[in-house]
Amino acid sequence: MNLNYKNNAYNGASLMKHLKALLYKYSYRIYRLIRRFIRSINGLFQSLVIHFSPRALNRCRILLVYDTSSQPFSVGDLLTCQEASLVLCEEYGVDIVDFAIVYDPENPASSDPVFATSITRDNVLFSLASILPLAQVNQRLGSVFIFNSHKHLQYYINDNAERYHVWPSGWKVATREYLSPVVFNDLLYRHYKKRGSIPLLTCRPYLKDWAEEFYRDNLSGQVPVTVNIRNNKRWHLHRNSQLDCWIDFFRYCETRYPAKFVVICAHSEIDARLRQCTNVILAKDCHTSIEQDMALIHSSAIHMGAGSGPATMAWFNNKPYLMVNTTYKAGEFFEQPGMIHQVEEGIQRFWFAGPLQRIANGTESTELLIREIAKLWEVVDVQYWQAMSRSDDRAGTVLNIWLR
Repeated sequence: MNLNYKNNAYNGASLMKHLKALLYKYSYRIYRLIRRFIRSINGLFQSLVIHFSPRALNRCRILLVYDTSSQPFSVGDLLTCQEASLVLCEEYGVDIVDFAIVYDPENPASSDPVFATSITRDNVLFSLASILPLAQVNQRLGSVFIFNSHKHLQYYINDNAERYHVWPSGWKVATREYLSPVVFNDLLYRHYKKRGSIPLLTCRPYLKDWAEEFYRDNLSGQVPVTVNIRNNKRWHLHRNSQLDCWIDFFRYCETRYPAKFVVICAHSEIDARLRQCTNVILAKDCHTSIEQDMALIHSSAIHMGAGSGPATMAWFNNKPYLMVNTTYKAGEFFEQPGMIHQVEEGIQRFWFAGPLQRIANGTESTELLIREIAKLWEVVDVQYWQAMSRSDDRAGTVLNIWLR
């Protein structure tokens, strides 16, 4: 009887201990939610006060906020937001964009499950360093900030309210809204409808000079065609490039086009067979950085390849391109009518794109690539690229990769 009593007492104490732990765990979560809600309401109120303040007339800069709690560590999304800042510059009549990245040190990549477990407090700055150079793919870039506290970012905005048009709004930051759909369905759609064009996303002059010199030194008068290869072995495998098709395509072009295909990809994505193609150069064999890769795309004659992040650089430019392995359905991501044009069977384009800026539905084939390069090549000025290789008017641009 006493033994049963002791067992019951022990079980009761254990149950109470467990209940207390659960209560503490969930009460703390509720507390954090309430705290976030209060901060959100406070931030919204302050944003409204700032927006309607007479000082707003003196604002001379855009403050672009990229919150990794709601936006992924993604090349494409970051470039899309850079394009948004150019639209805002034209809308407000300003010339400078300041770029602020903000993250929660406890969970710095909570917006995307792909990155949420691998990017932590310990390595978040290292991870940010891999995408932060993309801020330079904006000819209007002013200052760059990194905040590890949403509260400190709000303090900065409040203290500098008279200088900035802040985007996204305090409400969108507070509610952690994903921004790429907003950029396309609101900013770009409205801007194009009003003006018939969108701002071109172009690299800063020193990066363009570097890319031109790269082409002079490595292409010997051949026409540069950048190719975005995706060969990720860990996630979204269905989006990967059909490498057999691309290698057959490169070999087909060897004797038919005076072109050099500059492959843009990560070191881990390189297929050894690419080095056997005489008309292919791997950018990473030349130790290019991510902003240099974007400059190569921006300065090339044609861009081709997978519809992953780097392709965004071509979207917001005026060069011919073919994006493959992607299908867009009107009314899903793109909500406004007429945003996706069906050009012909299997080929789409964005509403703001030119006639030779094409999207091929589904996975690529060798036949598709051969057919499309013939169309894109029609507008290539071969003599221009041959003359560039003979020019002595070199910018002499040197990008320091380390200093001491």
